[in-house]
Amino acid sequence: MAIRIPLPASIRTSPAGGWLALMFLVLQTQAATPAAGSLRREFALKVQPFLNQYCLPCHNEDKAKSGVRVDHLTAVFDDPSLTLWTRIQHQLENKAMPPEDEPQPSAEERETVARWVAESLHQARLRPSPKNGGARRLTVAQYRNTLRELLLLDDELADLLPPDAVSKEGFVNNQETLATSPLLVESYFEVAEKALERVLIDPKSKPVVQNFRVDLGRSVNPHPCPDALILGANSLLLPNADVLVTELTPAKPFEFSAFSMPSKLRFIEGYQGNDTVRGWRDFHSLYHSVFACMRGSTGYPKGHAYDIVPGGLLLRPALPNDELFDAEGTYGPKANFKISLRDLPHHGRFRVTVTAAKYPDALLLDSKDAPASETPSPSHVVEKLNPSQTIQIGEPGVYRVDVFATSLPPQPQAKSPPRATALQLVLGQQEFTGLLVQPAFLAVRLPAGPLTLSARSTNAASLDRLTLTRVPETHALHRRFLAFENRAPRVGVHLGLRRDCGSTLAPVGTAQPVSQRSLERFVFEGAIRNFPSPDVEADNVNYLAGLREIGVRSEPTDGRDVPRLLVQSVEFEGPLLDSWPPSSHRRIFYEGDKEILGPEAPRIILSRFATKAFRRPVDSSELRDLLKIFHQAKASGADFQPAIKEALLAVLTSPQFLFQIEWSKSPKPEPLHPHELASKLAFFLWNSPPDEELLRLAGQGRLQRRLSVETKRLLQDEKFERFTREFTQQWLALDKFSVVDPDRKKFPDLSRHARTHLSREPESFLLHLFRNNLPARNLIVSDFILANEVTASYYGLGTHTESGFQFQPLRHDRRDLGGLLAQASILAGLSDGRESNPVKRGAWLARRIIAEPPDDPPPNVPQLSEDTRHLSLRERLEKHRNQPGCAACHAKIDPWGIPFEEFDASGRLKSTRVDARSTLPGGAEVAGMPDLKRHLTEDRLEQVAFSFMKHLATYANGRTPTYHESEWLRRQLPRFRPTEYRLGDMLQWLVQSPLFLEK
Repeated sequence: MAIRIPLPASIRTSPAGGWLALMFLVLQTQAATPAAGSLRREFALKVQPFLNQYCLPCHNEDKAKSGVRVDHLTAVFDDPSLTLWTRIQHQLENKAMPPEDEPQPSAEERETVARWVAESLHQARLRPSPKNGGARRLTVAQYRNTLRELLLLDDELADLLPPDAVSKEGFVNNQETLATSPLLVESYFEVAEKALERVLIDPKSKPVVQNFRVDLGRSVNPHPCPDALILGANSLLLPNADVLVTELTPAKPFEFSAFSMPSKLRFIEGYQGNDTVRGWRDFHSLYHSVFACMRGSTGYPKGHAYDIVPGGLLLRPALPNDELFDAEGTYGPKANFKISLRDLPHHGRFRVTVTAAKYPDALLLDSKDAPASETPSPSHVVEKLNPSQTIQIGEPGVYRVDVFATSLPPQPQAKSPPRATALQLVLGQQEFTGLLVQPAFLAVRLPAGPLTLSARSTNAASLDRLTLTRVPETHALHRRFLAFENRAPRVGVHLGLRRDCGSTLAPVGTAQPVSQRSLERFVFEGAIRNFPSPDVEADNVNYLAGLREIGVRSEPTDGRDVPRLLVQSVEFEGPLLDSWPPSSHRRIFYEGDKEILGPEAPRIILSRFATKAFRRPVDSSELRDLLKIFHQAKASGADFQPAIKEALLAVLTSPQFLFQIEWSKSPKPEPLHPHELASKLAFFLWNSPPDEELLRLAGQGRLQRRLSVETKRLLQDEKFERFTREFTQQWLALDKFSVVDPDRKKFPDLSRHARTHLSREPESFLLHLFRNNLPARNLIVSDFILANEVTASYYGLGTHTESGFQFQPLRHDRRDLGGLLAQASILAGLSDGRESNPVKRGAWLARRIIAEPPDDPPPNVPQLSEDTRHLSLRERLEKHRNQPGCAACHAKIDPWGIPFEEFDASGRLKSTRVDARSTLPGGAEVAGMPDLKRHLTEDRLEQVAFSFMKHLATYANGRTPTYHESEWLRRQLPRFRPTEYRLGDMLQWLVQSPLFLEK
């Protein structure tokens, strides 16, 4: 029975007494329910002596063989002991214990104890789960989202909090692991104070807004800076004549001060050429405060990474690298356009607007595009290539351009090969540059009519002639050009800081496709506090210290040819303000457009704020305590706003804000209060607080009646992606993939770029299953994968999609793809980055997919005493299992892991056949992964569905289901059998079940 101490409402609900009330709720004692009197007496007379005589010698505190102890067992069958008692029952019924070489009980003794265990387990399973309400601290992610939505503050402040602990099931929202410490409480106060400092401003002050534009293009700057600018190693500064910086004054409906970047600077270190100048030096130009450069790793494989043309800056996809010392360049992608600045706002939202277009580009050709026999003879042959001349194109279409050149002489080292010809080609208004390694240079679409062309070598090679050949529509090159022409470059913006050996940047939002050839404006917004910033003192006098950077890229996918991105200008504005005071301040102190004034202002302000913060109507005693804090601050000499801040701080650090609290009056099951239900539903499916619609329905008492409709609405909202991200990451233990260090030589395709996208595959897959209400068998085997260009290319399906970074369903006909068990992020994470690991993979499947977890390994399992590298996988596993205490555990793990041996440590099918036959627990035999999938979907699908539902319920309730609840869940599953255990149906049923609705 539950032991409860009633609390006065004034203590239970007040912010001042909130922590005391919370401790009463969290620390209430759950007394164990005793077995029936006869069972208890029988335990003392017969069962306890049996355990002492036959079990205790091997299973005690000092000698816990196979990790099992029985010295702590009593007649109380509480949840933690149910699993152990079930194992004891199994051992007794199968006469597996004691071992044959130990003294054996008589048949009567064994039958008596087995009957007692069976009866006690039956009584325990009939016992209803106690319901006592609960208090669960918000996770760091939930706290972050709640603070942002309450204060309309996007700045990342929750990074001051320590990370959440992980439960045995892998979840961070489990109430048993969500501990609260004095250090954490102190951190909450620090975060709340910083947040209120950002939100509560002086309305009479004038904000400072920074707004400037950087225009790009050949000779766009009529008055270039005469200085030879230097920005450090590998900073390829654009010619100053091709960069124009203009400081702007945005139109605002309020008074503000426009920030002006300094043009007169003085540093104790300057740069002259590549030499550091010691001593003071003066600089007189805005262009010492704003720089435009291509800072990235060199060696672009095809064409120039960038070119300046009259209309702007042309960018090819910024090919990524892992930026590792001694392996690849550390300066960033190949290549990487950046605007480096001395000054940006310290906090607040900002906007970067990129004016860009898709360039009418040509496809650069390589060795496989040499002239083919079915290509007709050239339609044009041009002998004189410089200066420009005009020819007549008779028929529009796709043309291959061949340029014939006399190769450059070899380098002075006589045996080195001839250098490639660096070529610049102009066709009408289009410009192309690249290395001419063969006559076939490019394919381009040309209109009929006059065409002005010119070509020149930029490294003194002799150009002989140029030919234009119209490519037939039936030719493979024509089809390849059409695919290239229809692709859209993707513009991405990144923000961060400059380092001596590169940059640290983070993406601002998501990359956007640029599909039009006419200029468009692409807007990217974020909170500047959330991006890397240089940690230097304000008065640092080093010329290169403390530089911020705005990166603009043509984002890569899997290396496929994409038309170049034309960037005409980049504009910055921040802090981004639509009104003054800003909306975050007005939300607290204003009612619509009018400021709340008068003697009732404190009551109105604090009542509204606390109601939103507590996610329910504020109690009169709570409001009374908040007003008391306000008046005490006023009595101490504080002005109105600082006094309000003290009360708001109490709200943001109160348990009512920091915890999900469910009050109950008795240990009997009680329905959740409507506002408790609104919060529980929102934190479950959005990982954030309830919105106005949920709270409105809760206030009207209509939420439970509309639960199905509201669940569907929440599922279709973009915030539902927070759920799929958090739940999938934790359920499938995807954090292992983020820390594995793959062997770069064995698995070069498993790059950082690929891993970034592969890590999103499981959550995208699960989101698709939920939103389309697909059957649970897709978790194991599916005829589609969710892929974008990067992940599709990793699986060898790159030619099957043109989706960019967007994950879309992609059909396949491969035995190695489909379902969770074949996803690279899971398989690679369950390896050591060099070799596959059947033990890790088997344990993962047993725990996460079929909910039959092995026992925890016993402590201090000894390592194998000899080198086992020469042994086969099966022989190594056999040796490991033969270690003391290992066999029983591995019997539940290894058989599930053996079929995974078809996949290597990078998560892809091995190129050589392996022996993946296995006899599974229960006796079923499988010949490899396809056979394992068949077994799971045909013979064990209900167990897979149960595992999924149990993990979903664990996450939804923030606690591990009791034994009784798990068995109740198992009994409910047959209702979903006729509809194939559809995920959306199971989620809808869960939120309408007593397991979710009762406290």
